[in-house]
Amino acid sequence: MGRLIEHKRTIFKIAFFFAIITITAMIVLIPKPVLKIRKNIVYMSGFYIGYPQKDDPRYYLEIKDNGTYILIYDDSRRLEENYNEDGGGGGPEINIYYGKYEKKDDNYLIKPSSSAMVSFKNTIAVKNNIINGYGFTNYGNNKNVKGMILYKNKAGVYVLGVPNHKMTHYKKDVPYYMLYNKSDIKKLPSSVEEFRKQFKMDKKAEQERLAEQNR
Repeated sequence: MGRLIEHKRTIFKIAFFFAIITITAMIVLIPKPVLKIRKNIVYMSGFYIGYPQKDDPRYYLEIKDNGTYILIYDDSRRLEENYNEDGGGGGPEINIYYGKYEKKDDNYLIKPSSSAMVSFKNTIAVKNNIINGYGFTNYGNNKNVKGMILYKNKAGVYVLGVPNHKMTHYKKDVPYYMLYNKSDIKKLPSSVEEFRKQFKMDKKAEQERLAEQNR
């Protein structure tokens, strides 16, 4: 009888030990809002305050230690039926921005110097990395470009948004994005060229583009 009781105690201890490990792992893996910006780390946002589901658009942001940043807006993950909902003809696309940031108190003002975008015909093309459109913009010294603000709110959480006219806060009447510490991408393209090399241009779209150039 004594051995049986001791055996049950051992089993209980083992089960308790694994339960603690499981709970600890779950706590560590749960995405948390960003309270402090660490340089050269990729953060991910959802829409407004929620962590993104697998088919939600999202931002990726990396603040570099050399005074620059990389920002990606990825709207290529939605289901096919969720595009063109308003009849505007929109489809999957990804935009990337490169620029410099300025830190004011706990906030970061990020302003792009260049950007690029790729568009896809449909969600099948997204899976195959085949694009039907590509664009590049050099903003130069365009003073009309405001960029975005990475604002630390009263709860101590960083929120990415469109800056107000004083560049001191984000606008709450347009979409804003809370940053989270768990990103499904660990490294962002370091240049426009590296970004473009990830995709293949659809042959028909490329022929049409070349024909347009030669007119």
